[in-house]
Amino acid sequence: MKRRLLVLDPDFSMASPSMKAVLRSFPEIRAAGFDIEGWFWQCDEEVKLDYMTRIPVMGARCLRPLQALVYSVQASVLLWWRYRLCGKPRPDVIYSIVPYVAACDVAHSQFSPWDWGRRMRMMGSSSLREWLERFANDLIRCWNEFFLLRTTASLLIVPSDAVAADFRRVEPRMSIEVLPNSYDPARFHPGVVAKFRDVVRNELRLASGDKVFAFVSTGHYRRKGFWLAVDGLAKVRAKGGQAKLLVVGGQPATLDALQKKLDSRCQDWREWISFSGSTSEPERYLAAADGFLFPSWSEALALVEVEAAACGLPLFLTPHHGSEMVLREGVNGRILEFDSDAIASVLAEFVSGKWVPAATKLECGLDRAAYAERLTTLLLKAAGPGCSPKVRI
Repeated sequence: MKRRLLVLDPDFSMASPSMKAVLRSFPEIRAAGFDIEGWFWQCDEEVKLDYMTRIPVMGARCLRPLQALVYSVQASVLLWWRYRLCGKPRPDVIYSIVPYVAACDVAHSQFSPWDWGRRMRMMGSSSLREWLERFANDLIRCWNEFFLLRTTASLLIVPSDAVAADFRRVEPRMSIEVLPNSYDPARFHPGVVAKFRDVVRNELRLASGDKVFAFVSTGHYRRKGFWLAVDGLAKVRAKGGQAKLLVVGGQPATLDALQKKLDSRCQDWREWISFSGSTSEPERYLAAADGFLFPSWSEALALVEVEAAACGLPLFLTPHHGSEMVLREGVNGRILEFDSDAIASVLAEFVSGKWVPAATKLECGLDRAAYAERLTTLLLKAAGPGCSPKVRI
């Protein structure tokens, strides 16, 4: 029996780790009997849809995080127009990537505005941009709470246990499924160390005695704890620790601005911080590292943590959302406080050899096929045996 799945997201892009996992599940979703329709602002050429509707952006990109509210209004109005006013047959499943539209059957959230709000209060706000960021998050939090109050969704999908707990505190009646984003075990595994470590360390002129910590990000460096990492390692080095930082990813303009800020904050940074630049092979640089340092203030489940753990790196993480699923304290990593002195103390134990990690098996990783199978099962469950019409559009 043919069913129609309507997927709602402004960007059908493989550049997003969370969206990529969904898009790469399309073959399994089709094999389960769904035709796939998408409503979007932008869609990568490689993404194949059976039906598509391009919604005009209307300048919303300039609103940055608040652009989601514009798409939410556009998609909600279009749903009402097509399926309530014009009476067209409603799709069997409306799948909203992020809670854009209350009149959906399945919502998928990759973010906790409640957690990010708490963390921003901890970080403090010293610039107009940071105050505007807090204001935008407050609006998004209210939007999520309003969504939970009136949604027709039978299921909410989230990537980690901690994000699920945040949503349950707001709406305990909501059915929630934890589905971690998938990683590629063919690329991220302990074997990459033998394949890439010596080559990359030579390229970066890293000495054999250097303890190298990898930090991976393509942006949002303040939120992801870059400055906590820098300050913590600077204090380790000030006490004689032979520690270095390898920053993986990032666009040239962003990295240039970051390096200018480093010039004013840490003048000797060129002696111990290396930048890989943008790369399509982060596994090469993870192989060159001795540990993965990611003192992020707020996440949902950082895919880079799963990839680093899959490569066998010990993890040094703050207790942000998702860390509870990949890090076992004192075994395959250490939990860090949101304080550079405390971070330095923990890292110094690893640099000196006082603390040694144990080899463990990755417990929360899903490969592409396993992710696709679980997502398809959830969508089929939402469709129901009779695919009866839904209401409240």
